[in-house]
Amino acid sequence: MQIAGALLAGVVATLLVSCAPKTEQAQGDAASLVRNAWMAYRLGEYQNAIQDFTTVRSMTEKGSDEWAMATYGLGITWDLRRPGENPRLATQLYHEVLNAAADAPIAPWAELALARQLHLVPVGQEPDYDAVNAAYQKIVDTYPDHLAAKEAFLYLESIQLAKLEPVSSKASAERLLNFIRQDPGKAEFVGPAYSLLSVAYVTLDDQENRLHVEQEAFEHTETDPTDPSVEFAWAYWNLATIAEFEVGDFDLARSYYTALIKEYPNDIRVHGSKQALKRMDALEARLLAEEEER
Repeated sequence: MQIAGALLAGVVATLLVSCAPKTEQAQGDAASLVRNAWMAYRLGEYQNAIQDFTTVRSMTEKGSDEWAMATYGLGITWDLRRPGENPRLATQLYHEVLNAAADAPIAPWAELALARQLHLVPVGQEPDYDAVNAAYQKIVDTYPDHLAAKEAFLYLESIQLAKLEPVSSKASAERLLNFIRQDPGKAEFVGPAYSLLSVAYVTLDDQENRLHVEQEAFEHTETDPTDPSVEFAWAYWNLATIAEFEVGDFDLARSYYTALIKEYPNDIRVHGSKQALKRMDALEARLLAEEEER
């Protein structure tokens, strides 16, 4: 799950509005540089992001909201850039935020970034799940109702669901359903919550509920209308195959196969979708013929 990446732009925009530098000139300069830095980060222009975040750190008072934002941004850039990442430096920067600006709006996100570092270990290593769970739970307990706490909650549930155990999956499904009921307006979190529910229902072999939550996850997908890479061919295929093979709802399956064919005529799955339509038609015709013979 890459929830943090999807929420980054919104968090930054909110915090920029809440920042209050010493002068209007400083506010304009710092805000502009931070916006530029995040844009550069999103575009993979990491050196430009590092330069702008570093400049804001040098021009603002240590411990201020603007300084904390730039320090966190610099940490994220060193943490998540590929290639050339430096997670140790990122860890140091996150701790700087928490030590010098514990009350800054970005502080919960810095703490979440540290928890993510515990969770996302290099290939071949196993996370210390006791430490990871404790780190996420601390965020949930310390910042109730904060976006970072809600994200931490979803990571906690993903750990439980990864066990693929019916008992823990059922308990996780109940918590996720309660989360969705309490927070229906937060599309950026409801969508991932429904996706996690799908994992639970696969483990529980509850295909009808799986189909339902997959549909809900699709309906709550948050997209950037300016991103030309956004497409839903795979989502249509996924929903169609679940409807056809797991639930036996041919009408619903047809609607998704047809949408895929119409909206993405050059997709590699178009041939399979056309074959699926023929397959369902043939099966229904055979079953109808057998019924008429009785």
